Amino acid sequence: MSMKVYCALITAQLGFGAYGIIVTKFAKETKADPLVFCLFRDAGAFPVMMCAAFLVEGKLSFPSLRSIPLLMVLGLTGPFIPQLLFLLGVYLTSANMAAMFQPAVPVWSAFLAMMTGVEPPPKLTTSHGCAKVFGILLAVCGAMTMTLGKLHDTSSEKSWLLQDSSVGTQFLGCICLFVKTSSTAVYYIIQKKYIFNQSHSTWKKQPLAVTAWSYFFATIFLAFASLTYSNQPEKFTSFTKETFYCLLYAIVVSSTMCYLLLSWCNMQAPSTLVTCSWPLQSLFCALLSMICLGQSLQLLECAGGGLIISGLATVLWSTYKESEELRLHLKNEKTLC
Repeated sequence: MSMKVYCALITAQLGFGAYGIIVTKFAKETKADPLVFCLFRDAGAFPVMMCAAFLVEGKLSFPSLRSIPLLMVLGLTGPFIPQLLFLLGVYLTSANMAAMFQPAVPVWSAFLAMMTGVEPPPKLTTSHGCAKVFGILLAVCGAMTMTLGKLHDTSSEKSWLLQDSSVGTQFLGCICLFVKTSSTAVYYIIQKKYIFNQSHSTWKKQPLAVTAWSYFFATIFLAFASLTYSNQPEKFTSFTKETFYCLLYAIVVSSTMCYLLLSWCNMQAPSTLVTCSWPLQSLFCALLSMICLGQSLQLLECAGGGLIISGLATVLWSTYKESEELRLHLKNEKTLC
C-alpha cells in the first residue's frame, strides 16, 4: 500500500475536521434549513465531481440500467442519509454531541466487513490480528476522550434548533446521529463489496465517477424530500453571506475533495483502514479550534489525541504485517506451482 493512500486519508479527515470550524465561524447562528442546505450542497458537488472524474479518469462514464439500482443505494447511504442526519443531529442536540458519535464509524465498518465477508475476521492468535482490534478500539477511545474534554469545557451548549430543547428532542437527535454513523459504514462496505472487489464491474477502476453518480441520485432524493417546502419558498432563498461561505466549502472540500479521496482510498485499501481514519476528525477539529477560534486545549483533549495517534499507528502496523503475510503466502504458492 503506497504512502499516497495514507496522505489521502489524512487530507480527507482534515477537510472534514475543518468543516465543523467553518460552520461554527460562519453559519452557526444563521440556522439554515438542513434539508435545503444538503440539496444545494449535493447539487453543486455533482458537476464539480464529474469534471474531476473526466480530468483524472480520462472519460465521462454514464450508468447503465443495470448499475442504476446500486448507484441509487450508494447515493442513499452515502451522501443523502449521513449528510442530512448529521445536520439534523447537530441542530437537535449540539455540535459536541454530534462529535461524540463519529468514532462509531470504524466500529460499524469492522463489524459489517466481517459479517458480509468483505474482509476476514482478524486472527486473534497472531500479534497483528490482536493489534488491529486493539488499535481500532484505542483510536475510538481517543476520539471519545477528546470529545468528553470538549463537553466538559462547554457543558452549557444547547441545541442550535431549539433553545429550550426537551429530552425527547435530544433523544431524536441522538437517533439521527446513530443512523448517520451506521449509514456511513454501510456506504463504504457496499462500495467495496459490489464495485471494487468485483472483477467484472465496469466501475472498478472509476472511483471518482462512482462517487459523482452517487451524488446525482442523492440530489434527486433530496429534491423529492424538499417538496415538503413547496409552500415555503423562503426556505430556498433565505441564505445569508455566512451560510454561502459554508456551502461553498461543503461543495468544494467536504463533498468533492473528501468524498473523492475516500472513494479512491477504498479502492486501494481495506474499508476498515479507510474508516479507521475517522477519529482523526476529532483531533484535527480540536487543533483547528485552537488555531482559528482561539479555544484552549483541555488535558483530556491532549490525552485523547495521543490515543488516536497510537491507535492509528497500531492499525497501520497491523495492516502492513497482514500485507506482508499475504505476499509471502502468494510467493510460496507460486514457488510450489
